[in-house]
Amino acid sequence: MSSTSIFTFLMVFSMSIFQSTELPSQLNDFDMKVQQGNNEIVINTSQQSIDLVKEKFSIYFNIKKDDDIAQNYHAARLVADVDPDIFKQFEAGKSFDKIPALSAGTSMAGPKDAQYECIFFDDQAHHYIFYNNEEEKRANLISKKENGIVQLSFDVENYCMQDFEVNIANSNFEKLYFVFLIDENLNEKVEEGEYVKLIVNLK
Repeated sequence: MSSTSIFTFLMVFSMSIFQSTELPSQLNDFDMKVQQGNNEIVINTSQQSIDLVKEKFSIYFNIKKDDDIAQNYHAARLVADVDPDIFKQFEAGKSFDKIPALSAGTSMAGPKDAQYECIFFDDQAHHYIFYNNEEEKRANLISKKENGIVQLSFDVENYCMQDFEVNIANSNFEKLYFVFLIDENLNEKVEEGEYVKLIVNLK
């Protein structure tokens, strides 16, 4: 092989490596977005950083509706912390029982028929966000779509840490770290396309 051919091969090979590492992991049909006032931010990569002001914001997403007959119950799981180390728990292929924030017994108690009153910062627990009907829900129903899909939303306005509740406008946090996950195939395993690591920069 000539030196020119070798050079061309190496260039193509190096470009393919660069492109593959730069391409984001797309999420599975969550149609996830963050809305604050008239500002709407689409979340479409497995790790994303967004800028918000210190005011209430809402997270919108699509999820399968519960199937009581087949006993398939779908929910979003949200882990929140002020420490970026929370991201280290989540790697594709890990089962829930290997993740401190998702293992058995780590779902935080909340109202039966309303959203969580505040977002808890905890690397050993998660929020369990679902909608079955108006009597059994922890999210707002926005719309019903085809094929048993519903669009839901929940608000982030107050934080809870060590029994203290703080409104976002009065907090001194500059960054929040969220892991949002939907176990779409209900196999209790973290898989590509089922979760997003979200960094919220508060201005």
